[in-house]
Amino acid sequence: MLRIIGKALVLLLSAWALFLSICILLNINIIFPFEIIQENELPFYRMQALRLAIFMTFIFYGVSYLINTSREVYPLHFLKVFLISFSIGLFVMNLISPDTVFKDYVITFFILICGIIFHLISKPQIKKYFS
Repeated sequence: MLRIIGKALVLLLSAWALFLSICILLNINIIFPFEIIQENELPFYRMQALRLAIFMTFIFYGVSYLINTSREVYPLHFLKVFLISFSIGLFVMNLISPDTVFKDYVITFFILICGIIFHLISKPQIKKYFS
């Protein structure tokens, strides 16, 4: 059941990302979950949270590579690491930003839950049960 939920989340988030990619080409700016914004209206703390998530993901994979160079990484693993890093970045930026509203914490929690689900379905023990 968890694997089906995980696949549904991957499908949903991938479709959302495809939609947003098309919107960007049409010069329509949308932030999660579906809020249309003007060109320069992206909240600063969200931009900083994205930057933090990218840096944390890079640090994770850089250190992982330096410690164990023979380990393969699958796409779901990258999604898991990025989503968990992004939720941490959002949480930290939500705490220090004066513009934070309750909706921002709900979005942060949703992204963290997605990362946790991806972590659970990517664990070898769970893969063995469903294969």
